[in-house]
Amino acid sequence: MSRSTEETPEAPTVRDPVARSDGVTLPHASADGDGRVVDFRPYEPSDREAVRSFYESFEPTDRSQGVPPAAPTALDEWLSTVTAAPSVVATHDDRVVGHVTFVPDRSGEHELGLFVAPAYRRAGVGTELLQTGLTHARQSAVSTVWLSVERENEAARRLFRRAGFVETSETAFTVYATRSVDV
Repeated sequence: MSRSTEETPEAPTVRDPVARSDGVTLPHASADGDGRVVDFRPYEPSDREAVRSFYESFEPTDRSQGVPPAAPTALDEWLSTVTAAPSVVATHDDRVVGHVTFVPDRSGEHELGLFVAPAYRRAGVGTELLQTGLTHARQSAVSTVWLSVERENEAARRLFRRAGFVETSETAFTVYATRSVDV
């Protein structure tokens, strides 16, 4: 049989990568500080149940400022909001281990929500997820991002400062920070 008449298997479907300014593409994989290969890609509606399971696994001490909500109905309502916005998921062994989302507010800016499974914290997953998310947000026409973080959460505050966020105000329990996504 000649090559031209041979049946060849169809090539697997590959998502078009989204170019990042630093040369990395979405989706992409990166080894974390513990040597685990973590995949980073834009959220898709088919991820909903895996993202829900990720948030359901949070212990009360893993929640901050009331999110993710613990009650199932409240969690579903919250997920409808955060998954409708530009989002990126981090996965390892086919499980969601991180999620970053950019929820629009009434002023046209976007609130950042960054969540990493406790077993993946302090291993670089949050840093990579944040940078990947900011790139995806820029490509989704997000221009300004703000966040609130518990005042005592020094690790998160350092992460956000290293990523270019500027702390703009504080209350007794919360620090607010902002940055342009175009930077």
